[in-house]
Amino acid sequence: MSEKMRAAVFEGNGVLEIKEVDKPVITKPDDVIVEVETCSICGTDVHIMSVPPGYIAAPGTILGHELVGKVVEVGDRVTSLKVGDRVVTNPNDYCGVCKYCQKNLPNLCEHIIPMGIEADGGFAEYVRVSEKVAHKISDDLPAEIAAFAEPLACLINGVNKIPVKPADSVLVMGAGVIGLLFTQIMKACGASPIIVSEPAPMRREFAKKCGADFVIDPFTENLEEFVLDKTGIGVDYAIDVVGSQMWTGIKAVRKGGKVLLFGFDGKAKLSFEQYHITNREISILGTWLANASFPQAVKILESGMLNLEPLITHKLPLEKTAEGIEILGKGEGIEVLIYPNL
Repeated sequence: MSEKMRAAVFEGNGVLEIKEVDKPVITKPDDVIVEVETCSICGTDVHIMSVPPGYIAAPGTILGHELVGKVVEVGDRVTSLKVGDRVVTNPNDYCGVCKYCQKNLPNLCEHIIPMGIEADGGFAEYVRVSEKVAHKISDDLPAEIAAFAEPLACLINGVNKIPVKPADSVLVMGAGVIGLLFTQIMKACGASPIIVSEPAPMRREFAKKCGADFVIDPFTENLEEFVLDKTGIGVDYAIDVVGSQMWTGIKAVRKGGKVLLFGFDGKAKLSFEQYHITNREISILGTWLANASFPQAVKILESGMLNLEPLITHKLPLEKTAEGIEILGKGEGIEVLIYPNL
């Protein structure tokens, strides 16, 4: 008889149930079984649980993908990890042989398998991952800090596309955990001013603590006028963390500026005249998942250069996963952590 474990299973149409399910087992020689220490809730989980969903996940899937844990079993051909190693995981397992993988773009793999969406994820006591997507971390790094690895790795992939220099101006649209990480990284790059747009009062306060020079509520103030007043010509870079703010970013950047699209909202639809991009030479850049950026993320986390502990607003047991997703969706939390054994 299979061993059992507890897990938060997505049943479709906004329903998440805590169930006893089979514990994952080794099925391929490069498989690794990880005992989950903690797994943080992502905005993607919020979109999956929305009705209608802003991101589609397969019913019957265990949600969660921003995890840290300890290796408890390895397949016969695993060479880089051993039982007892602590790891963070890239939740997007890539094939390694398709045309995009051959172009060193595994984040765009034609056969990618996303954890917590199509494959069972980290809101569980154990999870199975491939060796190639598991990255070792220091035994001394607290689990709640290590849990930032996946969002930070995705962020670094985006930052690598915008060469921010000291005194460059930046607008960050959205102050959830990703927006706040962007704010801290932009501060470390020497950007000034950093303007953060966020409607939720609590998150605006966090943005100030993370180094934003100016914080604005776009629901009560005119963001375009505010940016023009603070910069004279518009920001050098605008970063859409929300997934629906491209037009706002286009209007906020200066001529020759760049708009980085990070957030994903499958329900967002935009309509505007293309000449606003053409005759101002605006660059629109998409960034998707992590691409060879986990080692950088781990190094940053282990260095302690970011102030992450204050961003942790909730630590919840597995049984309160749905409640945590609701908290994040309402803008009442920043980093919401789920502990399978709390």
